[in-house]
Order: sequence, then C-alpha cells, then structure tokens
Amino acid sequence: MYTVTVENDGKSTVISDGKNSVRRISGGQIRREINAIDSFNFTVYPNNPAYDMLYGLRTKITVVRKKDGKAEFTGRVLTVEDSMDEQGHICKAVTCEGRLGWLCDTLQPYGTYTASNGVRMILLDFLTEHNRNSQADKKIYVGQVTVTDSNNYQYVKNWGTTLQTISEKLIDKFGGELQIRDQDGKVYLDYLDRIGRGTDTVIKLAVNLKSVTRTVDETSIVTRFFPLGAKLDDSEDRVRIGSVNGGVDYLDDEELIAKYGIIEGYETWDDVTVPANLLSKGKAHFAQMNRTKAQYSVTALDLSTIGMDFEEFELGNTYRLVNPLMKTDEDLRIIGMTLNLDSPHLSELTFGDKFDTMTGLTAKKSKSFAAKLEESAFRNMSVINDRVENATQLITGAQGGNVILDPSEKPERILVMDTKDINTCTSCIQINRNGIGFWNKAKDGGSAKNGPYTNAWTIDGNLVASFITALTLTGLKINNGSGTFKVDEDGKVTAKAIEILGGSIHIETNDETYDVIKLSCGDWTMELSPLQIKFNNSTIGGNITIQAGAMYFKWYDEPKITFDSSNGIISTYTDSGKLVYQLQTNSRRIQMYNSEEECTIVFDSENGTIWSKN
Repeated sequence: MYTVTVENDGKSTVISDGKNSVRRISGGQIRREINAIDSFNFTVYPNNPAYDMLYGLRTKITVVRKKDGKAEFTGRVLTVEDSMDEQGHICKAVTCEGRLGWLCDTLQPYGTYTASNGVRMILLDFLTEHNRNSQADKKIYVGQVTVTDSNNYQYVKNWGTTLQTISEKLIDKFGGELQIRDQDGKVYLDYLDRIGRGTDTVIKLAVNLKSVTRTVDETSIVTRFFPLGAKLDDSEDRVRIGSVNGGVDYLDDEELIAKYGIIEGYETWDDVTVPANLLSKGKAHFAQMNRTKAQYSVTALDLSTIGMDFEEFELGNTYRLVNPLMKTDEDLRIIGMTLNLDSPHLSELTFGDKFDTMTGLTAKKSKSFAAKLEESAFRNMSVINDRVENATQLITGAQGGNVILDPSEKPERILVMDTKDINTCTSCIQINRNGIGFWNKAKDGGSAKNGPYTNAWTIDGNLVASFITALTLTGLKINNGSGTFKVDEDGKVTAKAIEILGGSIHIETNDETYDVIKLSCGDWTMELSPLQIKFNNSTIGGNITIQAGAMYFKWYDEPKITFDSSNGIISTYTDSGKLVYQLQTNSRRIQMYNSEEECTIVFDSENGTIWSKN
C-alpha cells in the first residue's frame, strides 16, 4: 500500500492512501530506468480533494510505501491533461517527473574547459552552474563519483541543459550511471561505474516468475572499428592507430565478419594524442560494442510483499533468472522497472541490456548528420530548400477551407479559415486594409477574432514573424529588441557575443592606424590595427605598443623601455623620459647617459674597450 501526497506552497494534501475511496487515484504507475528521469503517471477524478491542486512544474509529489516509509517516487507534476475515460467519467491524466528532471531547468553557458583534476571536478562544474541558477529546493550536490579517466579532458559547454550536458560530456564519454540520493536534508547526484548490487534472489518459473519475453538486438553490431583520437594540428584529420597496429587504422572481429560481413563504425576520443593509448582504448571499447545485446521483459511476483524472505526488486540489482523452458539460467541485471500502485504484488521488470529505440537511433544519426551539416558550405542552401519544400507542401497540399468576405456586403476583410465560423476555427488568414495576419490556435493561443496575431505584415511596413528564411535581404536593419544584437544600415554590427567555428575573419581598412578591433574590460583595453597592437590601463597609466619594427613600454606618455628590431637597440628611460641606458646589439656596444642625455660611458665588446667621459 502507498500514500501519495502533493504539496503546493508548503501545504501538503494526501491524494491517495490506498483505503479511502475519495482520496484515491487510479492507474498509478512508477517507471524507472538507468540513466533516465523517473516518471509517475496516474488518473485523478473530481471527487478527489486535490483534483484542482495539480499544477505543471509547480506541484511537488511523493509516493511513500506504507510498510517501511520508503519513498518510491519524489518529484513534481509535469503535465495535467483534462480528459474523459472509457466510461465517460471526467478526469485528469497526470504525468510527473523525478528530481533528475530539475537538471533540465538550467543551461550550461558556452565555454571551453580542460579538466585536469578528474571527472568529479567536471560534474562539480556542471552542478555548481545549475545550483547558481536554481531555487533552494531544486539544488543538487555532487555525491559519490567512482568514474575516472586518466587523460586531461577538454570539453565544450554550448548552452545545453545541465542534464543534456552531463549525458553528452560525461556519460557518452566515460560511461557510468547516475543515481539521485537524499542525505542530511540535501539531494545528491552520484556518478558511479555501476549502480545496484548482486543478490541471492532467484526469479524462477512457477515460484515468483509469471511471464518472460526475450529479445535479442543485433542492430548495433560493428565488425570493423576505427578508433580516432585528437585532431592533428591545423587539420580535421585525427590521431589514428596505424603506426602501432601493423599499418592499418582499424580493428577487425574476424568471427563476426564471417557471420555478418563488414559493418564499419568508429568512436572518437578528443583527449587522446598517443596512438598506443588510442589502441588500448579502442580494443576495450570494441570488445564491449560487439557483445550481442539481449533483453528480458519479466512479470515477476515479488514475494516480499506477502511476507516471504525474497529481497525486493531494485533498479540496478542483479538476480538469478531461471526458466528451463527457455533454457535460461543466468545472472541478469534490472535496467528498468514499472511499479503498479493498484497491484503492488506485480512487478514489471526489464533485465539485460538497454536497447536504443528507433527514436533514439534516429536522434543519434540526426545529431551526427547535423554535426557534419554544420561543417558544410551548403548548409544555408539546404535549410532554405527545406523551408521552400515545406512551404510548397503547405500551400499546394491544402485541401478544402473556407474563404469568407466579411461582411458579405461592402466587405472590410477577407477570412481564410479551416471552418466557416471565426469563433470555432483553429487557423485563419485575415486580410484587411491594414495588412495581413496569420493565426494558429496551437501556436498563438487566443482566438482568430481577437488574436494575438504573432505573424503579420502591416500597412506601416512592419513584418512580425517567428522565422524568416531568405537568400538575400537588401537594405536591412536588424534589432533583436534588447540591444544585444543589431545591424545598422551602414553595416555596423553590435552583438553581445560572436562565436566562429572553423572559419576566419578578414578585415580591410583604409587607414593603417584605424583601430579595427578594440577589447575593453574596466580599466583595461586592447586596440588592434594593421599597424600595431596596443595594451593600456587607464588607472595606472601603463601601456605597451607592439609594431613590426619596434616595441614601446610607456608610463602615461613617457617612454620607459623601447625595442628597435631593425637595428637591434634596447633603450631604457628615467621618470622624465630621458635616455639612461642603451644596448646596441648590432655594434656590440652598451652606452650609458647622464641627466642631460649625454653619453658618458661606453662598453665596446668588439675591441674590448671601456670609454668614460671623465
């Protein structure tokens, strides 16, 4: 039996206690998977006291097992949908997410980093940024970290969510599994090589095994594997293993080639620069890749719920699965489970390997394709072609519709709608003397009659649009509204940040002294022109100027040190800017000057003489 409690603004309400017919939910199911956000789905009816207390992203929710007080689910309401069940009863279908979902609320700003202190410090970086932008009740702290890596790991954060960044920069790179844990009133995120433990429990046919389905996945098999290391200098090519692998850059699995033929694959390690290390990592990864994945979907009776001595099923734990009819007798690990609150004695368990779903495979391939597309010179043209194709399909593929002149006599506007009534339509194009507007209920909300029209072209020349796709825009002025990005008619660009990936900057000026680039922060400035680079601090008055033939160190306008590269002379000056010391490398001489800038001492290494005025 379970108690389900919701909380809003510190006030808790029990919505299901397993006994009271009023305080009860229906169809409650908790789903857990390794490295995934826990979910909790249920249906609630109007007679429940919390029927109108469920708010997306605001309402906290917990499911607690009564017999020992263990929290089976802790999280928040994600979505609430008004619906009607098969019997015609009005209800709400509620979807909740576990606390790992908090990491989807924050972003990781762009930055390039090198982690030299281990994986724990990388995770600390991600969670510190998350906590900096989260309320106190959504903070997550670094817990136990057992995943390690010996190399200095370079990684880039690029505005992904915190959970997405952890998945891409840590789990995809080093493996490992995430686990949310409570301790001393705080929420901790453990990053472990493997969660769970081994057990002595046996799931056996006719004892606590009700049904089992075995699925084998061979879609991820690779028979020829290319390990790739860090990028080579000034090249998109990468470190390979040919120099330490008999002249070939790949590893073959001869047994699998005989069975499946050649199926190529690769993996990249951006931080590996030594071919021998790359070969070692490649062999270990290849061996793991080529293990055929098998998965068992099991409905098992957990006898612990009726007082027997069998351990309770836990995500990540390993159990002995015995089914003589399927010739199965092996230790298998739970990688997913569904807890049915209405029938807690039934556990739906998934053992074995975690498969890529077709959606997951497509997403991975899309991500890989997108990365290649970013490097393509034809990216913009491809995007435009896609937009044109989409627009063509929308316009020419439309069937039916209603064109209405409103009013019918002396019309003031033309309405193109998906129904005849402006009050019931879900899409509308409205044309009147002030312009043309496009409205879609799913995207814009409101109504066709009152708007809002978020996409419109008005008579005063304003174009309001969510997206603009074009080959050429002439006479353009751009302003994003906040001043962080704008383009003036004369070509002047103001931007908060510019990121250039794999490209170059070429600027040609009419004046060699014109400051093309100027960087400033507080008292510090750096000015770059074709003639020179100049560093300046306005508070202390120090500045350095670098040119092709000379280098000048000044304190305010007084020279202190000069380097003349044309004749190899180094000079120093006093506080009043007068010459004191000069090293003449071409003539192998050192000269010293008095307060009147008269040369008084000369050291001549060419002939070994020292000259003094007195």
